[in-house]
Amino acid sequence: MYNISLKGKAVLITGAAQGIGRCITLKMAEAGAKGITVVDLQGGKPMERLQKELEALGSEVIVHTGDVSRGETIKGAISATTERWGSLDILINNAGIARRTDLFTTTEELWDLIIAVNLRSVFLGMKYAAEVMKEQGGGVIVNTSSIAGVTGGNTGPEYGASKAGVIALTKFAAKTLGKYNIRVNALAPGTIGTEMIKNAYKDLSEEAVKERLSTIPMGRMGEPEEVAKAALFLASDLSSYVSGDIVMVTGARMS
Repeated sequence: MYNISLKGKAVLITGAAQGIGRCITLKMAEAGAKGITVVDLQGGKPMERLQKELEALGSEVIVHTGDVSRGETIKGAISATTERWGSLDILINNAGIARRTDLFTTTEELWDLIIAVNLRSVFLGMKYAAEVMKEQGGGVIVNTSSIAGVTGGNTGPEYGASKAGVIALTKFAAKTLGKYNIRVNALAPGTIGTEMIKNAYKDLSEEAVKERLSTIPMGRMGEPEEVAKAALFLASDLSSYVSGDIVMVTGARMS
């Protein structure tokens, strides 16, 4: 029987305060990660609550706030991690935002914002984490993309473009970092029942909800916990020969 363990590992995760990121972070702690650095734009009660839950699970925690699209935020979080625990074993690039727009309503400013948070932050995370991981002899990077990165999605042109960029970055990094024993993969979730999605569905008619769910062969939304389990697999040694892959968590929607 296999036991997924991250015992002794130091983890850094961006966008950890809520939704999928929160579930991934808790899953890392449940698997025994010795230290977890959580990075988000703001602190406050969500981060305080998360820190207490992580510590209750036995993990030491660093809370690092800042704009993940800025190099100083990422470098600061990485430095804090290595200074505290001596390594950075797992990086989860999860931070992301979305706005519902189209080609007519997307402004240049919105385009730049979404690309910065969703794509530039992933580049920065991989760039600076890889420097550390190369010197220490290896590591794991997991990036959060979306099926919108494959299909284009219907959220907005900037969202699908940013998530497609994450997929391309993941594949490039896996090919170039493999020789340093650094594995890089991405998750591509479909419709996942985060609070944001559930609130959006509340504004739809029953018929509209049924129509949307009918596009999913499993007939339901996924749960953040289900994405977190896939992230744990990719972060663990059970996926030791998995790199450069995009793991779809879509309820067969992409079949």
